[in-house]
Amino acid sequence: MKIEWITMNMRLSGDPLREETAARIARGEYVLDATLEEHLLVTNLTAVLPLMDALLDLREELSAPTLDKFCRTISGGEEVSYRRSTPVLFHLSYNPVLPSEIGEELHRVFIRLHREEDWSPLQRAVFIHNQIFRIYPYDRYNEFVARAALEYELLYSGEDFCPLTLSEQEYNMALSEYLRSGRESVIEANLALNRLMYGGER
Repeated sequence: MKIEWITMNMRLSGDPLREETAARIARGEYVLDATLEEHLLVTNLTAVLPLMDALLDLREELSAPTLDKFCRTISGGEEVSYRRSTPVLFHLSYNPVLPSEIGEELHRVFIRLHREEDWSPLQRAVFIHNQIFRIYPYDRYNEFVARAALEYELLYSGEDFCPLTLSEQEYNMALSEYLRSGRESVIEANLALNRLMYGGER
């Protein structure tokens, strides 16, 4: 599932990297028809999965410091800090929260995540994924951090690995709907379908 998770991340970020190419890079090969950025991202995304395993062994509940660990790994070990300016996310027609609000907003999100006992694992995973997009805490790699958090929350809740099989356009449209209205059903429905295809609950 490692390669599928990596290519899913690349596809949803606008880079439909082939599984064969991703697998070769993940094995440490240099692929001539892949860019340097693709090599770096695949290598760093590969490192996120053993990090998840280690955190799961420790039963680390998803939190803001967990997101920092994901971001640091995806960036290749760069120092992690919250953004100091407010970007315009043109592909989502959205401006995220102000930099001064990031810490408090994340705090509120994780309080709600851990208090909502009636939510299903899929609802919890989609909630944290969408909220990371709403807050957009880092200068870079927010999309990858959001998808890592989604996967980690599923695994932490006892679910099996479950990829998203949406196209980039479908994914962005679902996120735009959430950011505009606070409602979104496409991502959760896609996860529910794929959970059945990949074996259901543990």
